[in-house]
Amino acid sequence: MILRSCDAVVSSSCALHLLLPANDTAWYPSDLDIYVSCHFMTCITVLLEREGYWIVHQHFVNPNPYISSSIHSVILFSNMHCSIDVVVSNTAAAISPIFEFHSTTVMNFFTSDTIFCAYLTLTLHLMSMVNAEPIYFGPSECKAMATLQKYSGHGWQLVVCQEVHESTGLCRSMPQSIVDHSCLWINIANVQCVAVTPRDVFERLGIINLIWLLGGYVCGAWDPFMCGQSFLIEDNSLDLLGGGFIGS
Repeated sequence: MILRSCDAVVSSSCALHLLLPANDTAWYPSDLDIYVSCHFMTCITVLLEREGYWIVHQHFVNPNPYISSSIHSVILFSNMHCSIDVVVSNTAAAISPIFEFHSTTVMNFFTSDTIFCAYLTLTLHLMSMVNAEPIYFGPSECKAMATLQKYSGHGWQLVVCQEVHESTGLCRSMPQSIVDHSCLWINIANVQCVAVTPRDVFERLGIINLIWLLGGYVCGAWDPFMCGQSFLIEDNSLDLLGGGFIGS
């Protein structure tokens, strides 16, 4: 109910644990991370308080001139037995921060009715490409490195882009979007892979599309270095109607 009411998603280790085959997950998630747009921050707070949770701490993310961040704040909720981290996006999309993570390992999420995986072939083979920008320029470089080491301890292998070109058709220097055929969408109700269009994304997430580019050195070169980027395509129909636009 909370995910559906707030256009929220669950990501990080919980989503990865749900996605991977049981024989590849001898570990268990240590926390629950819910991602929500700033437009729904009040809504999710009210719903969690109704379930017996309260705010323990709220951390606001300071702007960094060297790295773009879609995170507005992180709110820790607790009910004395369990804790939940609510990551508030500063965009209209709850999922914006997910594509700024340290690696492709955790670029996955699930909604109230679907599971999404951005790098399916890599993920199912326990392989990952690094998104270098948060490691070089992020406010918590040590934390990012520690997280990479944690997943390495779970059996994950970091790979160079050129090593997986042929098997995945992916290249870190090329932008991707959440409606690309290389991404996986699974309907939770019938555990069936589904093809997703921008209209489907709008119905699930309240946005039309999201395009991202991994940060790091250009594929096959040691120079130049690219900053990771993401571009959100929102619904602007209300703006058009407000301006007197008539069309379909």
